[in-house]
Amino acid sequence: MKKISKIMAVIFSLTLLFTSCSSVEPLDEQTAKNSAQKHIQFLVDGEWQKVIDECNDTVKKQIDSTGLETAWKQVTATAGRYINTYSEEYSTKDGLATVSTVLEFESTGVMASITYDKDRKIRGIWFNLAPIKTVLTETDNFEEKEITVGEYALKGVVTLPKNIKNYPVVVFVQGSGPSDYDETIGGNKPFKEMAHYFADNGIASVRINKRFFQNPELVKENVTIYDEYMDDIYAAIDWAKNNVSEDVYVVGHSLGAMSGPKIALDNGAKGLVMLAGTTRELEDVVYDQNIATLKLNKEYSNKEKKKIEEAIEKGNKEVKELKDGDTNVVLGIPASYWLSLRDLDAENILKNQLNIPVLILQGEEDFQVYYEKDFIHMKEIFKDSENIKFISYEGINHLFMPQTKLGVIDASEYAQENHIPEKVLEDITKFIINK
Repeated sequence: MKKISKIMAVIFSLTLLFTSCSSVEPLDEQTAKNSAQKHIQFLVDGEWQKVIDECNDTVKKQIDSTGLETAWKQVTATAGRYINTYSEEYSTKDGLATVSTVLEFESTGVMASITYDKDRKIRGIWFNLAPIKTVLTETDNFEEKEITVGEYALKGVVTLPKNIKNYPVVVFVQGSGPSDYDETIGGNKPFKEMAHYFADNGIASVRINKRFFQNPELVKENVTIYDEYMDDIYAAIDWAKNNVSEDVYVVGHSLGAMSGPKIALDNGAKGLVMLAGTTRELEDVVYDQNIATLKLNKEYSNKEKKKIEEAIEKGNKEVKELKDGDTNVVLGIPASYWLSLRDLDAENILKNQLNIPVLILQGEEDFQVYYEKDFIHMKEIFKDSENIKFISYEGINHLFMPQTKLGVIDASEYAQENHIPEKVLEDITKFIINK
């Protein structure tokens, strides 16, 4: 089972915190911080079982030492060498105490948030990349300002062109998982790079942290895609309309692109850019990812691979059979989340409801969303839609950056600083400016 859980890692991850209203007094700040310091040192030293031993029974049912190791290594793989603790913050909610610690690594920061019950047992644990500090840019062509958006005061950046008026504004939508407003992945910040290029060419932009990146303690048992980011993106669009421009364009990446048609339709966007998006169901994309990874794995015997493949197929079937009101967890994700994805209805919206200009872009070396199964599939089903334009790029990966290891599943290049080719940036800019 440990091997099965290790291979079945979906393209996004939510480590759930099971909360309940309580009048119990939470751990005091110093006690909580002392516990967090101990547990973080276990993580840094690779003492996975020692952390699991101090989790409560609910968490132990959700993750074992192998799963914890996998989660930690997935996040820190692109961060480089660990240096030290940068900061720690204490907060309480419903009788629970959370310590969010930012750890300084060679190329970025990593936030480890740990929540404790009154008995000092770990009630929830999350990891995600966390830039050490906000770096705003100002040039002769544009300026940047920090902003806060929505009910949870999510931090963000607005990038404004100088010396021109009546410019359009892009609202960025990140891919899956906790992510900062730059969509930082390893040594790369694709949204920041796009924002600066757009501003140099007369396009403003708004980018915000995802809710569970900034406040992981807000993850709840019956989480939905609206909780994860959709409601916050709607708030960001409202902010952009009220403070920057009524001409809003949605630029979504990966899962953000999958939800782009629904976001654009609900908010009256002027145009939509889908970067590495798909109209297929997410569970089918996850299925393909896991099967492709399994085929390349040399660690397992054919018998083990067969068992894992059966588990992957079973998970895919269970997602499709979910009904309203189901509360079970499938593929590590609650039914509520899978069910909320059905609202996206991207194919129907693009074909029958959304009449604005749409630009769909794809890297041909993307091994997370597929050139043939996703891009070519969409090109075929929307071939009669005059408002939808398609462009693909040779040698480009899921981050829309050059991939030197071609034809293989290898995310190691995400860790290295790279850049989006100007041709990609130029195509998006022309689409927004020229409509």
